[in-house]
Amino acid sequence: MTAPPGRLPRWAPPVLLAVLAILYLKELGGPSLWLDEAWEANYYAGFEPAPWYNRPLLYMAGVKGLARLFGPSEFVLRLLPCVAGLLAVAITYRLARTALTRGGALLACAILAAADPFLTAAHQLKNYAPDALFTVGLVRCYARWRERRDMARWTAFAAAGLLSVGFSFPGIFVIAALAAVELASNRSEPRRSLPIVAASAVIGAAFLAVFLLAHRTAATEPGLVSYFDESYAPLARPWACVTFLARETARILRDQSGISSAIAAAALIAAGVVGGPGRLVGAALAAALGVNALVSGFHLYPFGVTRLSVYLAPLIAILVAHGLFRLGAGGRFTIARAIVVSALAVAVFVPGVTLAATHLGRGWRRENIRELVARVAKSAAPGEAIVVAEDAVPAFAFYWRRDGRAYPPEGLVVAARFRQDPSRHVAEVAALAARYESAWTVLTHMPENEKQVFLDSMAGRFDSDLSRVVDDARLNHWTRR
Repeated sequence: MTAPPGRLPRWAPPVLLAVLAILYLKELGGPSLWLDEAWEANYYAGFEPAPWYNRPLLYMAGVKGLARLFGPSEFVLRLLPCVAGLLAVAITYRLARTALTRGGALLACAILAAADPFLTAAHQLKNYAPDALFTVGLVRCYARWRERRDMARWTAFAAAGLLSVGFSFPGIFVIAALAAVELASNRSEPRRSLPIVAASAVIGAAFLAVFLLAHRTAATEPGLVSYFDESYAPLARPWACVTFLARETARILRDQSGISSAIAAAALIAAGVVGGPGRLVGAALAAALGVNALVSGFHLYPFGVTRLSVYLAPLIAILVAHGLFRLGAGGRFTIARAIVVSALAVAVFVPGVTLAATHLGRGWRRENIRELVARVAKSAAPGEAIVVAEDAVPAFAFYWRRDGRAYPPEGLVVAARFRQDPSRHVAEVAALAARYESAWTVLTHMPENEKQVFLDSMAGRFDSDLSRVVDDARLNHWTRR
């Protein structure tokens, strides 16, 4: 079942998707790899073993295969997430068309494509855009099966679910959520739910097998668990758990919709759930949030972390668009109604579109270390120190190796991470000055106050005869006094 077409011509959606693809791909290979991307890139390029935290297996195999075929350029390494993001937008359109006209469905796609978490995920070497793709793909397959419960559509759902095991960690949350929605929909006739429940059980068994074989140790890695410590639901403290879930759910709705106000986002989503096919998307969203929160309580997957919640973005975008559509298109026109809808539309679009236009027009412009590494490789002399900030080491190592140089280079010194007490850099620089007469410093992935303390310490013992800044990355050459 599809909503009426509305006034937009049939050719508008594919043309707009092509324009979006051009915009997305234009800046894809521009910025250099940042910290987390470089950790992974060193594996995909064949420089290091797989990172300890691992990504979904088929995702890793896909990126590694592309890197082997076409070389580990920034464009190639980010291509799979970008294509996954574009496919997620396309399938969001198809799912939204069950409830909205062409214009309304395109509005949902615009909200999704311009929201900063989704836009960022589609432009980085991360597996979060595939998360969003499989969420909307699974809900779409399930919605089609509900329309006509035949073997072909059941097979499509099961196949998408099995494929999601290799590409998406939270895909299993969506499978569990859809099984819960199916059971709730057929309370009086539970036999009707058996096909989807059976498919979900098979997918769950496949996920469990892959998890135990490939991801179990990563899930309990102390560094990872402690990193997200504040994002796990405190099940042992009921009142704290209630406030945690309310706060973090509001964050998810706000961040993934691109609306600065969580209350406005929740109001639009509530309006989008009311009536017709919007209920299915709303039920899937609510059930997925519930599964995510429960898993979070057992410290298996965080709840509320912006980048880890991108998988919910397509459903939120559809409900926000549906809510705007219902408020704007339903009922009698009044000036007050027009003002309210216009204010809500501005709240939805202005912040997100402004940020999206900046990113798509000139890239992310941060931690741009590539040119600086090339300059050091070309100009560093034997006996000079090459000082690299600790969090910049993965990116430095990637670019140094990609040009065919042996790593580590002679004189490599890692500047420790002293974010809590930057004054400790003073002793670090003193030790450097006692050992080296000249040094190169590559500073990025550092807070500005820490970077300034380090530079001031260097200036107290060395003279700088070269200084180059690329976005927020800085290269200096120093000679000891």
